Amino acid sequence: MSRTFAAAGVVLLAGSFALAQPPRTVDVKDIVELELLTHTEVYDKIHNHGMTSVLVVTGGTEERGPHDVLGGHTIMARRRAAEIAKRLGNTLVAPVLPIAVAATGLRENTTQPGGVQMAADVFKAVQIAEIESMAMNGFKDIFLMGDHGGGQAQMREAAEEEDKKLEPKGVRVYYIGDFYQKTHDDVDMYMYEHKLPIGGHGAMMETSEMLYWEPAPGAYVRPVYKTVPFDPTGQTPEEWKVARDARLARQASGETAQRGGGAGGQRGAGGGRRGQDPNAPGRVNNGLTGDPHAATKEIGKVVAEIGINNTVAEINKQMAERRR
Repeated sequence: MSRTFAAAGVVLLAGSFALAQPPRTVDVKDIVELELLTHTEVYDKIHNHGMTSVLVVTGGTEERGPHDVLGGHTIMARRRAAEIAKRLGNTLVAPVLPIAVAATGLRENTTQPGGVQMAADVFKAVQIAEIESMAMNGFKDIFLMGDHGGGQAQMREAAEEEDKKLEPKGVRVYYIGDFYQKTHDDVDMYMYEHKLPIGGHGAMMETSEMLYWEPAPGAYVRPVYKTVPFDPTGQTPEEWKVARDARLARQASGETAQRGGGAGGQRGAGGGRRGQDPNAPGRVNNGLTGDPHAATKEIGKVVAEIGINNTVAEINKQMAERRR
């Protein structure tokens, strides 16, 4: 009986100690997301602390298999953007747009619900509205980027047009394509070098990064990712390497004007697939076009770091070039 009372006393003492701890307070200096600040805090950061750069980032809402949540693009874009802003310094993050162009599911006319998209011209108009809002707020360097393939061309067009319009007012606007295309290329090369599944929508890259960012197991990636069926069609690693090298050679020769291509098509959505193996299982149309089974949080950290480092490097490069 004495042991029971002693144990109860330890529990009560521990509970009292926990309650006695001072609550953790938010340090506004560490917040870089615009929507988590008050207007007076934003004013102070811009005008008193020189935080005159802002990231305007697009995510997306679409199916990516039975295992990854629909808001994956937005989740990954927001988490990477916050880290990018902190590493750059003097930078904030605008509210991440959760809607892009050509959401997987809707464009393929499936009966699976959840996708949200907007027309390309509407999307471009939203990008322009976001840019002009950030300029009115007092930001001087505005960077557009997106985690979703659809809409990349419109982001580039909006950035170029608004840069010309706002430059006389001392505001510069940049399109950061490496947030998407170079990051995908570099991640695929990492997968190739480590003999892991390459590419695919909702597959290794996205599932691993979402595992890395999720606050609790199962929050962003359901456990079924380890066994979920997926579309068996696609390029072999060797075919992918040949196609990648050929594309980079064309870009180097000037055949492709800008990194990311003209249409900004969705990666892993069907381009470059080889014919269906007659002995392979039939195609599984569930929003997943690659193998996520080997995804891990550790791989996700590598993926996130590649994206963060590529973006920071391109932003610094573009700013240095324009200030010459």
